[in-house]
Amino acid sequence: MAVLAPLSFTWPGETPVSRVRLVSAPEEVDSRAALLVIDSRVETLWGARLLLNTPRVVIPGGEECKTPHNLEKLWKAFSEEGINRESTVCVAGGGSVCDLGAMAASTWMRGVRLELVPTTLLCMVDACLGGKTALNTHGTKNQVGTFHPAEDITICSAFLSTLPERELQAGFSEAVKTAVIGDPGILDFIRNRDFEGVVFRCLSVKGDIVLKDPHDRGIRRLLNLGHTLGHALEMLLPLSHGEAVALGMPAAARMGGAEGFARELAHVLASFGLPVLLPRPVSAGEALSLIRRDKKTGSAGTTWVVPRGWGDCGLVAIPPEREETLLEGALRVIRP
Repeated sequence: MAVLAPLSFTWPGETPVSRVRLVSAPEEVDSRAALLVIDSRVETLWGARLLLNTPRVVIPGGEECKTPHNLEKLWKAFSEEGINRESTVCVAGGGSVCDLGAMAASTWMRGVRLELVPTTLLCMVDACLGGKTALNTHGTKNQVGTFHPAEDITICSAFLSTLPERELQAGFSEAVKTAVIGDPGILDFIRNRDFEGVVFRCLSVKGDIVLKDPHDRGIRRLLNLGHTLGHALEMLLPLSHGEAVALGMPAAARMGGAEGFARELAHVLASFGLPVLLPRPVSAGEALSLIRRDKKTGSAGTTWVVPRGWGDCGLVAIPPEREETLLEGALRVIRP
């Protein structure tokens, strides 16, 4: 395998540089952090090998952790540990714990330094880069959030050795999303299970997009491919984030009339063990009740990312009077 050089992204304005580096073992995570926020499962499996001399707060992972209650818990820990604007907070875990920990770091004293150590493939290929933080509120995903890029992101593929196959497949989903948007060559890295190659290719694509649109006003919205419907399915059904996005991508192609590419994309996703049918039927009305509360919905309708082929995606605002009919047709194809 080729040697992977560190990645570095300098965000516009006053936001910091994000440096991405690769280490081979948890003991090599060299942090200046004053506090470690760590996923409870990661603490059980890897805690004895990660930043042993750093005080830590353990947070149960999963979407359920992204609550105001847990945000308050972290603020309390920051206060007790004397975290100030010169301090660094390190967050180790999957996407949900990283979303929560980054949210806490962004709001404490209006922003303290942040380091992320993603421990799931999904977080490594996507969530760790770009600065988005999030909480879930009132039954809707990621309604509250900030932009607060991590200054350091440390990738250690050893963490993936304890991930269940289903969790790896969830990461494949976000990697396929990135392949559709800007680098079809990522598919070969997935097929070869070259996880470090997958991560660095995905972060290169995402970083280049975020540099052009750091605050999600234009081209960065392409990174929402599969998420418009996917977030709704994730709240309605027993699906992981990656599984929901996998179902959302071919559906988005059908919303835009690219039926042939929708079938091709579904075939690729299925080859990586991802679902192509819903676990139970979902109506357009059920999904739209959540989609229309999503931040991608405005006065002109919901902005959908519509893929037409590899490297060919567009942003389409679909008005409400057409959206339900189109979505009903897309859902019909993925019903069990």
